[in-house]
Amino acid sequence: MMNTSLRTILLFSVRIVVYSGLMVLLNQIFLYDATHPTSTGKFGEVSATEIAQEAILFLLGLVFLVTGRFNKAISPITKLISVFFFMAFIREFNNQIDFWFYLVLPLIVLFVWMIFQYRKSLISSIIELLKIPETAYLVTGFLVTFVFSRFFGRTKLWEAILETDYNRWGKNAAEEGIELLGYSLFLIAGIEILLAVIKSSKKQTSTD
Repeated sequence: MMNTSLRTILLFSVRIVVYSGLMVLLNQIFLYDATHPTSTGKFGEVSATEIAQEAILFLLGLVFLVTGRFNKAISPITKLISVFFFMAFIREFNNQIDFWFYLVLPLIVLFVWMIFQYRKSLISSIIELLKIPETAYLVTGFLVTFVFSRFFGRTKLWEAILETDYNRWGKNAAEEGIELLGYSLFLIAGIEILLAVIKSSKKQTSTD
């Protein structure tokens, strides 16, 4: 049987390789958009970068939906997180679908209903999720996606940096690139949390 320490190092190495591959893939997608402008310009609403963001958001919705099935204690909060990412997925189509709000509205209603439905167990569910060390990765994804990228993409900042050479596509590239990175960090966090929950579930099953 493989030494436990060696197995831990091997699994860690596999993670590094897989996640590095993800970063390389996203960079190639970004390079493609830089060299293949669409009808809406570089990094527009129908670009490969946008499609990658939408795919990641959809995957995140699925990942957190599945995660709750392996741990009933965190199921309420993971379901809410899942619905949030599905709402964000639909929101990405706001420039292609005029009635996108009506598509996301049922999910908003579901989100509010779930908060009411799980009101007695939601706090304990959040606490249980926070006990999983990998949950810290979610904070990183949140800070990059919803805080840093918003400030980094300000027109005022890029006008100050580029001055007379200011170009909207340069600003878009920076903003979309940081946002794509943030979504990828969310995905890594979701995968790591799912793996941790599965591992914990297997341990609990073996001791029963």
